[in-house]
Amino acid sequence: MDFNIGNRRFKLEDNGVIKSRAIRNGVETKKDIWRVIKFCENSDGYLIAGITIDGKIRFFRKHRMLHLARNPGWDIFDCSTNNCIDHINHTRNDNTDGNLRVVTHQQNNFNRSNVKGYYWDKSRKKWVAQIRVNGKGKNLGSFEKEEDARAKYLEAKKIYHKFDNELTRHELEEIDEYNSSF
Repeated sequence: MDFNIGNRRFKLEDNGVIKSRAIRNGVETKKDIWRVIKFCENSDGYLIAGITIDGKIRFFRKHRMLHLARNPGWDIFDCSTNNCIDHINHTRNDNTDGNLRVVTHQQNNFNRSNVKGYYWDKSRKKWVAQIRVNGKGKNLGSFEKEEDARAKYLEAKKIYHKFDNELTRHELEEIDEYNSSF
């Protein structure tokens, strides 16, 4: 599968390897030579490569390049909050087609696996459950038992941290009502 980024041509092979057309002095060579793009893991655990595009070195995450290869109309240079690529199963190096989706920044945060959703409040000597929606915190209550706070958070997550295409009309109305309370 061939795709372009700026003036560079790339090829995605069936095994997930990305190759680029060989260039010299910023121009493709006349010989049909393709070189494997070497990705390194960055401190966030993403695979990243520096590639010269239109005379400038740009850094690309592998999952974004793979998404572009499979979805040619997608804009890889759009780094807005509405154009994130999410790994559905939380595994940053699992870049299979079924594991990548375009989401908003907020939806990408919904899919984080390391969020507890509750904390111990020393002054009240209780567990407090909370959830964030549209950048605003929502208190879910305080509880004697840690497992009750966790259960309340997970229950709220099912309502507030769904993707738009997973929400029922009732849930959308409930979220709108919550948002209008601020």
